[in-house]
Amino acid sequence: MAAPSAGFWQRRGLFGLYELLQSWWRHRVSFVISVLVTLLALSLYYFTFVGERSTPIFNFIQRLEFASLDTRFRYRPRDITPVDPRIVIVDIDQHSQEVLGRWPFSRTYFAKMLDILHEDGAKVAAFDVTFSKPDQSSAPIRALWAELEARRKRGEPIDAAFSMELQKLAAAYDADKQFAAAIQRFGAVVLGNFFLHTEADLRGIDDKTLDAYANQIAFYSFPSVRPLHPETGKQDRIGLMEKFAPDNLLPKGAEANLEVLTSSLSEEASSTGFFNVYPDVDGVVRQSSLLIPYGRSKDFNDWDIYASLDVQAVRSYFRLPNEQVVLEFGPVGAYRILFGQAAQIRTDDLGRVVINYHGPGYTYPHYSLADVLVKKFRAETFKGTIVLIGATATGIGDLRTTPYGGLDYPGVEIHANVIDNILHQSFLIRGAKQTLTDVLLILVFGFPLGIWMALVSPRWMWFGAFLCAPLVALDYWAFLHDWWLNLTVPALTLAANVLLVSLYRSLFEEKEKRRVRSAFGQYLSPEVIRRLLVNPQLVEPKKTEITVMFSDIRGFTTISEKLDAQELALFLNQYLSDMTSLVFDNHGTLDKYIGDAVMAFWGAPYEEPGHAAKACKTALRMMDRVREMQKQWEAEGKPHLDIGIGLNTGVASVGNMGSALRRGYTALGDTVNLSSRLEGLNKDYGTHIIVNESTYEEAKDSGFVFRELDLIRVKGKLQPVTICELIGRAGENSDYGAPEEVRTRLELFKNARALYCQREWQAAQDAFQKILDQWPDDGPSRAYWKRCQDYLFEEPSSTWDGVFTMTHK
Repeated sequence: MAAPSAGFWQRRGLFGLYELLQSWWRHRVSFVISVLVTLLALSLYYFTFVGERSTPIFNFIQRLEFASLDTRFRYRPRDITPVDPRIVIVDIDQHSQEVLGRWPFSRTYFAKMLDILHEDGAKVAAFDVTFSKPDQSSAPIRALWAELEARRKRGEPIDAAFSMELQKLAAAYDADKQFAAAIQRFGAVVLGNFFLHTEADLRGIDDKTLDAYANQIAFYSFPSVRPLHPETGKQDRIGLMEKFAPDNLLPKGAEANLEVLTSSLSEEASSTGFFNVYPDVDGVVRQSSLLIPYGRSKDFNDWDIYASLDVQAVRSYFRLPNEQVVLEFGPVGAYRILFGQAAQIRTDDLGRVVINYHGPGYTYPHYSLADVLVKKFRAETFKGTIVLIGATATGIGDLRTTPYGGLDYPGVEIHANVIDNILHQSFLIRGAKQTLTDVLLILVFGFPLGIWMALVSPRWMWFGAFLCAPLVALDYWAFLHDWWLNLTVPALTLAANVLLVSLYRSLFEEKEKRRVRSAFGQYLSPEVIRRLLVNPQLVEPKKTEITVMFSDIRGFTTISEKLDAQELALFLNQYLSDMTSLVFDNHGTLDKYIGDAVMAFWGAPYEEPGHAAKACKTALRMMDRVREMQKQWEAEGKPHLDIGIGLNTGVASVGNMGSALRRGYTALGDTVNLSSRLEGLNKDYGTHIIVNESTYEEAKDSGFVFRELDLIRVKGKLQPVTICELIGRAGENSDYGAPEEVRTRLELFKNARALYCQREWQAAQDAFQKILDQWPDDGPSRAYWKRCQDYLFEEPSSTWDGVFTMTHK
C-alpha cells in the first residue's frame, strides 16, 4: 500500500506534523548519535554506580560524582541541618595533654569523667577509644608486688606488714578496676573496638591474642538478626557475609577492650561497638558501616554480625532490649535496621548508609576532657545527652577527610553525625527511587533532547547546554531534601549530546544547508528555504501546478533615456528590491529578472494550497508600492513610473535546471509563456493586473474583486482563454474608487460587454461611452469603444464566436 502523500496530510491539516517528521528523518543521524550517547551513559551509570565495578574509568567517573556531592555539602546553608543538642563530644585534645600529661592517660581520669558525666545527667557514654592494654600508671607497684610474690615462692623471708601495705597500695592505684567500677556506676556505656583488615594491622599480634579479643566481643554481637525469608534465612545470612569479601571488608582480626572492662558492662544498656570508618576510593569518608561480620573460623556459619558504635549508642539511648534492635536481611543482603518504634534505617546491601553531614569539623559542641574533670562547664550541660569520647590532639587524634576537605575532621565527630542521622532518620537516601530518577534524567537528556537538537537550527542547539542549570538546581533541591541524585552522568549525557550532535551537524548537515542557502537564497524567501531544507527533494524537476507572475515597467526605454547610468542603476536596485521583498513576504519564488521585468511563481518548490490567492495578494501590494514610488519620483521631478502584471495558473515544469556549468531553479512551459503574454495585454486594455481564467477560478473565493475583460486567442494558440482584471480587495477602496462605486462601474461594464457579445455594436459603443463619460480613465471601456467603432465600419464574419484574436505577443 502506498504511503500517504503530502497532499493527504495537507487536506487534514496535519502537514505541520508531516513536515516535522520529514525534518526529523533527514536528521536521523543526529538522533542516532543521541541514542548512542544515551546508551553509553546508561551503561556507564550502571557499571559505576549500580554494579560498582572497580576500573580506572569507572573510578574516575565515581570521583567526579563524589566531588559534586562534596560541593553540595559545602554550599548548603548551615541552618538547613541544625545539630541535635542531645549529642556532645568530650575531646581528648591538646589542652588535655598539657594538663594531664602525655598519652595514654591514667584510666582513673576516665573513671572520674564518667562519674562527673553521670552526676550531670548524661544518658549514654560512648568511647571512640579502645582500652586493649592494662593501664601503666601503677606498673612499678605491680612490678614490686610481682617480685615479692616471686621471693615468697622461693621461700625467702618477706615483711608481712610491708606486703600488706603494698597490696593495699596496688589496689588503690589499679586504674583499670576503678574505670570498670565507674562503668558499672554509669550504666549505659558503649566501649569501642575496631576490626583489623590488612596484614599490616595483624603484624605482631599472635593467634592467641586475636582469639582472646574475639572472645571479648563475642557476647556483644548484633542484638537481633532476622531474615526476611525464614525459609532461606541461613543461606541469605551466609550470602550477606560473602558480599563483604570483594571490597576487602571482611576482618582478619579485631582488637577489643580489657576483660576487666568488658566484664563491667553488666547492664543491658551497655555494650561494645566497632568504630571503624571506611573511606571511598578518593580517601573521603562519606559512608558509615553499621554492621560488620566477623569470626575466627573459616566457616561463615560460625561467624557473628557486629553492630557499630553508633548503633549501640542509639540502642543504649532508647534503652531498647536486644529483641527490639533488629537487623533485617534478605537474598540481596542487608535491608534495614529497626530501633523498636523509635527509628528504622534503610541500608545498602552491606549495611552502609550515606552520612548526611551537618557541617564542617567542630559543628557539634566539644568539651575538653581536662575541663570536664574540673567541672568547667555549665550545670546540666550533659543532661540527657549521648556523650562521645574521642581524641583530636596532635599525634593521637583520629582525623579524617570528609566532604568539607582537609585532613582535620575529628573521627569522633563522624560518629556524632551518624548518631544524629539515626535519631532523625536523615541519612542521604540513595536507593531505588533515586536510581530511577537518575535514569529518567539520563533518558530526558538523551532521547528527547536528541530529537529537539535534530530539528532546531544549530544556533539554538547550544541552548541545550544551558539545561545544566536546571539539572544542577534539581539535584541541589533534592539534596536539601536528603536525596542524593547523580549529577555527573546526566551532565555528561547532556554535554556529550550537545557537543557531538552540534559538531556533526556543523561539519556535515550545515555544510549541505549552506550550499542550499547559497544556491536558492536569491530565489526564495527565508521561510520557503526553511521548508526546502526540511525536504531538499522539492527542488528536483517535476511537473506541478503553479501560479506564474510577470511584471514589467511601462515605458522603461523612455525612463532609461531620461536618467544617467548611476541614477538608472539606483532606480532599478530600489524597484527590484522592493518587488522581490513583496514576493518573498508572500512565500513566492523569484525565478529571474529579465531586464526590468520580474518573473516569480507560487506553488513550488513548496507545494501549498492557495498559491493563486498569494500571487493576487502580491500583485496588489506591488501596485500599492509602485504608487508610493510614483509620488516620490514626481516629487523629485523624475519620470512617471508604472507597471503591468500578468498572472496565470497552470501546470509547468519546475526544478533545478541548466547546464553542467550553470544551473538555476526555474519554471518552463505554456503556463509561463501565457503569463508573459497576459502582462503585455495590460497595454491594450489600459489595465495593471490581468489574470487568466484558471487563476480567477482559484482565487475568486478569497476576497478579491475581478472584472471579466475578454475572451481572447493569443498569438500561436488556438484555444481561447478568458481573461480578467484584478481590481482589489472586496470591501476596500481601490484605484476605481469606493466599493459601491466599483460595483456600479463593473455592472455597467458587464451590461455593455453583453451588448458587444450580441453584436449590438452601436448600443455597446454607447454603453461604453456612458462609462467613459463618468470614468474617463477606464481603459477596458476605451478599448471596447474603439473595437466597436472598428466593427461599425467593418463587421466581423457571421461565424464570429466572440473571441478576439491578438496579433502581437
